Amino acid sequence: MSSSVAAAATIGGLDSTVVVTDRVDVDQLAEVYQQVHAADLQLTDHRVPSVQERLRWTAAAPGFQAALGYVDGRLVGTVMGCPLPPDTVWWRDLTATDDPDLAVEWQGRTFAVCEAFVLPDHRRHRLGLRMTTQLLAGRREERVALAVAETNTRVWHALQRIRFDHVGDLVPFPGWRSHRMLVRTLPLSPTP
Repeated sequence: MSSSVAAAATIGGLDSTVVVTDRVDVDQLAEVYQQVHAADLQLTDHRVPSVQERLRWTAAAPGFQAALGYVDGRLVGTVMGCPLPPDTVWWRDLTATDDPDLAVEWQGRTFAVCEAFVLPDHRRHRLGLRMTTQLLAGRREERVALAVAETNTRVWHALQRIRFDHVGDLVPFPGWRSHRMLVRTLPLSPTP
């Protein structure tokens, strides 16, 4: 197991830590995810495939890495992903783009952020940004990509502030809401 404490800070008088690791407890993360999305768990986005399945797929992928956020020793969120292989289906169904090579993958081109969430009580304290920057600071890929539900404007705008570009839209799985595909070149500064 490889992990390192990437950053410690105080959030609302509580100690917070970001740990970058290649091993996660899927069941523990699924519990946090279900708390984060409690009001929307009826949506297909959160049920098919199940969050446990998605977390397991990501954690089992070659090159997997996660940033875990803790507040007073309690897991409160994660940003996690893996490198995209050349034969990925990540870009399938992407709306028209001006760049015909955008969806072409090769080894080392793209790190995909597959999951990112923080408990509501710990939002607006930059913990999500800290997890993102700490995770991506050590990545050697050329760029990072992630999909954000188009209704999640808070996250979409936060990512635009750190120079993620909206390159198109797609529906990640049948029945899901449309998601905005965001891409940014790496390296990303480790300082929020």
